[in-house]
Amino acid sequence: MPGTRLCSDALSLSGQGELQQQLYLCLRQQLLSGRWPVGALLPSERQLASDLVLSRTTVQQALQQLVAEGYVEAQQGRGYQIVAALPDHYFTPEPVQASAGAALPMQHYGLSAKGQAHSGRLQPGLANVRPFPFRIWQQLLQRHGNRTALCGMADPLGYQPLRQALAHYLAQSRQLQCDQDNILITTGAQQALFLAARLAAKSHEQVLMESPGYPRLKQALQLAELKVQHLPAAGPDGLDLRQLPTNGKARALFLTPSHQYPCGGIMPLARRLELLHWARQQQCWLVEDDYDSEFQYRHRPIASLQGLAGGEGVLFVGSFSKTLFPAVRLGYLVAPKAQIQTASALLQAVQGDVALLPQAVLADFIIEGHFLRHLRKMRRCYQQQKQYAIPLLQQHFPNATLLAQDAGLHLTLLLPDLADDVALSHKLWQHGFKVQPFSRYCFMHEPKRGLVIGIADANTDSQGAAIEALIPLVKQWLSG
Repeated sequence: MPGTRLCSDALSLSGQGELQQQLYLCLRQQLLSGRWPVGALLPSERQLASDLVLSRTTVQQALQQLVAEGYVEAQQGRGYQIVAALPDHYFTPEPVQASAGAALPMQHYGLSAKGQAHSGRLQPGLANVRPFPFRIWQQLLQRHGNRTALCGMADPLGYQPLRQALAHYLAQSRQLQCDQDNILITTGAQQALFLAARLAAKSHEQVLMESPGYPRLKQALQLAELKVQHLPAAGPDGLDLRQLPTNGKARALFLTPSHQYPCGGIMPLARRLELLHWARQQQCWLVEDDYDSEFQYRHRPIASLQGLAGGEGVLFVGSFSKTLFPAVRLGYLVAPKAQIQTASALLQAVQGDVALLPQAVLADFIIEGHFLRHLRKMRRCYQQQKQYAIPLLQQHFPNATLLAQDAGLHLTLLLPDLADDVALSHKLWQHGFKVQPFSRYCFMHEPKRGLVIGIADANTDSQGAAIEALIPLVKQWLSG
């Protein structure tokens, strides 16, 4: 009945955790179970303290928590009364499994989740971090770690000294036409590619991309609700310009002219000029993913499309995942000033500021010359590892086609007798290899099958041992 004073006989503490929390949970469970009627008065503070051997302070704190959460009301001179409407009216003491039809609908977008976080042997796309100068990186972290200016809001385009250093580096190494106000710092190339897609095209407009090509790029374009048309790009020059459409419908073309991924084609200068002429005629943006341009082994990188175009009509994307290490999570988008502010607004809408501390560390890493020294060292290292891997694979698979020999951090092994490269890859994963099936990158039903093999994630000795361990497994699979 309302106003009835309850007794504390049924109360017992769990013995786990602080006494105040134990009493709070015990009382809360009684209230939610419905065994105590609405309007009744809880046992008095004195009774609770005496029966449960607790201090009055502990009891008061637990009761005050129940008041604060709306379970009971403090009545002057009477104690604590159970309220009419408990806050946890959806609470059930026993868990009840929801029926399948009760789930609310969600959108899945047809995207595949990332696999296991750990890497494996011969995984493409991974840099060799063992020679990285972590001691210098740590010193720079300590230099900037207590700077209060790096704890606040960032410049919308990113840390200014980093953008200045990047503008100088890109002008020297890739002949870009830009300054600090053309550069937006992002959390990696993937985010920069998504921003470029949103800049260049509206939902349901058409864009072009390479096949074979980068699966995560296609997912970003699909997430942006764009119509994706594929163009063949498996030749030694990369994208086949003869297949470019001339109907004026394409809003953007995404490509990797510096080193086509995963087939390794490098677009020559004459083709680049021809492509720029087509883009101007078609009023089509070029999104230049400068993939692996730092790791060319036969010659210096050819001038970027952005530089050849004088900085107009081209959105340039790069990152530091291969040159430093993937976890640094820093990339950049270079765009004309009229578009870079829009790109910054898009970035603020989906993420907000990019973390300032790693930007400050990277800025000094570039300015003080550590970045270029590390690049030169790793270029020699990766070239040696390719020179070791190429003849070994050619010797054991004489009928295979070996692509991407002249640049980059991977090799693509096309095997004429292989029918199911996905099944082979899963078998190799069981042995600790994270090579990728070539068909994963094919969007035009290309018939060839093979493996995309990383060459960078080890020193030369263990790289050789890994390839030597891979070869008999692949041979065993091919022999049935």
